[in-house]
Amino acid sequence: MIREMLAHPQDIAWLPWAVQYFFFIGLACSAVLFAGWQRIVSRQQSNPLEFAALMLAVTAVVVAPLALNADLHQPARVWHFYAHFTPWSWMSWGSVFLPLFSLLVVAYFLALTHSRLWGKARPRLLAGLALLCALSAISILLYTGREVSILRAQPLWFSLWLPLFIFLSAWQAIPSLLATWLWRKPQYQQPLARWQLINLVALAGVTLLWASGDNPSAQALRDWASDAPMLAALPIVLWLLLLGLAGANLHKNLSIPLVVVQVLIALSLCWSVRWLLLMQTQTLPKYNILANPYALPLGSEGLLAIIGTFGLWIAVMIAAREGICWLEQKVSGRKTFEGEMHHG
Repeated sequence: MIREMLAHPQDIAWLPWAVQYFFFIGLACSAVLFAGWQRIVSRQQSNPLEFAALMLAVTAVVVAPLALNADLHQPARVWHFYAHFTPWSWMSWGSVFLPLFSLLVVAYFLALTHSRLWGKARPRLLAGLALLCALSAISILLYTGREVSILRAQPLWFSLWLPLFIFLSAWQAIPSLLATWLWRKPQYQQPLARWQLINLVALAGVTLLWASGDNPSAQALRDWASDAPMLAALPIVLWLLLLGLAGANLHKNLSIPLVVVQVLIALSLCWSVRWLLLMQTQTLPKYNILANPYALPLGSEGLLAIIGTFGLWIAVMIAAREGICWLEQKVSGRKTFEGEMHHG
């Protein structure tokens, strides 16, 4: 008796919208943790690093849920997470963690903005919000990492190193983003460069520990790197470029064009590892020997989604920065007027 088994390539389940969500939520969590750290260690009542990091977190946390909602394909699916909550599902917990995180980040940002503009320091309130945001950010990082790393069908994902790798790949981009945001204050470049060097070394250490393990995930990672050496070399090249720029920045301040190049490389590293992990991995065979080919479409499920979310992020950043500048001018003018009236 002859038995013939037929198999066909599987469709890609996660679209580029998922990559965009992981990218922006990683930046938001990392920026919030950085802002909270500045709240703890800084003795300045008005710390530009804390405020800039928090503003970056707010802009990213606006875009991330929109990308996630688009990846769900049907907006009505969001309601099902609440109507049919399943405690054993990380995605169900994410439907609670993500709105809570967004609200806390906005509350922290509004409280810090009020303190900066009107000079009414509320250190206990800000410290409490910073702590709550940090705990909420950790819950988001745990949820986003574990919803991928629990999938046994993809051996490369099935690793406890994956959530930490995802976090560190976003964390390394925060110093460069802050250096670009505070380009008129170059005195922060060298402390940020030192912080980025620490992040890059930690990212490399986690990657080496992951790849050198004796488990199916590590073996799958080594096999993938040997089968696609050009793709595997991309993040390594970006990492080396960032390491060189950060090392040079320790000795002298970089010019504005180099700061821009640095942040573009850091964001490229953050985004590319997510694309390789989430999209390229889906093309690998799971239950058969056939690869699952994928071609990036030009519409809303491909290139347009990527461009659109980045465009939205830039628009939100411009609106946030200009809005704060407008408020500062209004408050400053009002204080000047009230001072003149008082002396008059």
